[in-house]
Amino acid sequence: MKYLIIMFAVLFSITIEAKEIEEVVVVGAYIVEDNADPTKNNLLETIEPTKTFMLGGFNGIQLSGTDTKHTGVFKNGVPVNDPSSGWYDFGHDLSTGQNVTVITGANSVRYGSGSMAGVVLLQDNFSRSLFTQVAEDETKAMIEYDYFQFAYYKGTQGSVKSTNTENDWYENKTFKVGYDIFNVELIDYYYEYDTCYDSNFAVSDDCSVEGEKLNVSLDHNRFTLGYTTNKSTHNTGYDMESDRTYADITLVDMLGHELGVSGQKETYGERERETYSAYYIWSTDNVSVGYRYEEDQHIVRLGLENDGLRFSVGNSYRLPNLYEQFGDSWVSANPDLLPEQGYGAEIGYEGLSFYYYEFEEGIDFDMNSYSYINTGQYVSKGIRFQRKISLDKGGLFVYSEFTESDKLRVPEYRTKVSYDIAGFTVEYLGEFDKGADFDGREIDDVNTFNISFSWYPDYATEIKIAVEDLLDNEYEFIPDYNSGGRRLKISFNTTL
Repeated sequence: MKYLIIMFAVLFSITIEAKEIEEVVVVGAYIVEDNADPTKNNLLETIEPTKTFMLGGFNGIQLSGTDTKHTGVFKNGVPVNDPSSGWYDFGHDLSTGQNVTVITGANSVRYGSGSMAGVVLLQDNFSRSLFTQVAEDETKAMIEYDYFQFAYYKGTQGSVKSTNTENDWYENKTFKVGYDIFNVELIDYYYEYDTCYDSNFAVSDDCSVEGEKLNVSLDHNRFTLGYTTNKSTHNTGYDMESDRTYADITLVDMLGHELGVSGQKETYGERERETYSAYYIWSTDNVSVGYRYEEDQHIVRLGLENDGLRFSVGNSYRLPNLYEQFGDSWVSANPDLLPEQGYGAEIGYEGLSFYYYEFEEGIDFDMNSYSYINTGQYVSKGIRFQRKISLDKGGLFVYSEFTESDKLRVPEYRTKVSYDIAGFTVEYLGEFDKGADFDGREIDDVNTFNISFSWYPDYATEIKIAVEDLLDNEYEFIPDYNSGGRRLKISFNTTL
């Protein structure tokens, strides 16, 4: 099936005009646009400034302290939150120069009824370059030329768990093709981890996964068609496969009025579900009103903006995903799960934002019943500041966020401060007061200094030396799972 879709997309794209890349505008929302630095460990570091996780492990995003399922992620116009989980795992996305746009505030009209806390838009772009990076037990390389890109990574930071001593490796091969409105991404990965169970519930630390992710899209100004699939096979015999077929069509786009329809078919194992929706948006330079009808629910958004002052408010509705409802051989089914519903508001001025989100009937995993259950109300509120500041000498980046959230593993305070001048960069990352995990154990703080120096022998070439975690402050990002540690990296990047 996927090969037929790819062939159709190739033939169809030849007859379609190229999509113009335009600035993303959502009235009343705070928008940050950036490019994913290939020297970073993974793509999530561009999106959440204080993240330092290695590839392979789960890398979810929690905008404004909300659940990972309440942030929509789109690749080349197509939603990629997995039907088997509801969130998107950035743990297999190499940072290869993608255009990254993060939109915070209530965005549920344009980007789906569940995208309450924000949306991440990823757009592949292709130039002509060669990149390579080496460190102890770590290699990364990338080559791209006009319409294709190939990237490779293999590395280890020792054992995944602090209770073991062996090396657990992660390997990733990513191939991308893009022409006009047509994009294909194929990710092939392998990783090793600790503590897995076979069909007889026997525990082992000799665990591995082989996986494949495919994303295909046609992203035009007036329509988007896409197909995504995610497959993984564990050495214990457990297999997982999910996919999504997606379409969005803009019927009217004139004089500030936009009318569109969208539909998708999600599959997880032998389960499948189809959902359809219609949306309407009216926008001026200062006001935006949006309405979305989906699953007999009415989703409304209001955005206001004037001279740097902005405000957005809206409600959300998220159906339980297929895994939450029907489980698998390990997780018990709960077909009677109620949808998550909520509302939220954000007000801000330039880089300063105040936000409040309240959800009814949240959904979370219950260790006692070994199933997903409705957990009742939860609230997340806070204040965030993010800004790049140009100085007479060099540049400064400041990010700070205070969050009070009922969700686990959300730091009460997080910050990143970096200063760069003449190719030299020093940065500090911190996450504090994450509270206790499921089992009551406290989660470690993050406290990291990084330095780097870039030398440009000519206008097209960069040689960079970086030291991550200069003070060698290893920590457990959740109990028993390692991160951090001093690491020297040398990279070479040149334009072809």
